[in-house]
Amino acid sequence: MIKIIVVEDNSMVRTGVMELLNDQPDMEVVGDTEDARQTLDLLERESEADIILTDLNMGGMDGIQLSEKIALLYPNVKVVILTMHLRSEFVQRAFEAGAMGFVLKSGDITDLYGTIRRVYAGEQFVTAGL
Repeated sequence: MIKIIVVEDNSMVRTGVMELLNDQPDMEVVGDTEDARQTLDLLERESEADIILTDLNMGGMDGIQLSEKIALLYPNVKVVILTMHLRSEFVQRAFEAGAMGFVLKSGDITDLYGTIRRVYAGEQFVTAGL
């Protein structure tokens, strides 16, 4: 079972993503937060997540900065960036920061599922379209 924490500052998007992920037989959302600070607090209390699925743009610490912290503090937890930004510079910065996956919100839901599964398996993966 792939254990996922969803980090998204828009509660409607966060709820929708969580429902879609929980519908997958091999995925379970084990937590959700609205910003990076809450995510780090959650991991400090209970770090059972395999994947952090995080928005790129959030107030305070962004998804790239969160990726750096996760890589440093929780090297076994993999980060997938979920964003609406199509710029390759974000992908490069995210991977340099330790993220393992990059997927577009505008993509097909199967892109998200596939990216999570590939990252969980240890691959670095960018969704189609980038």
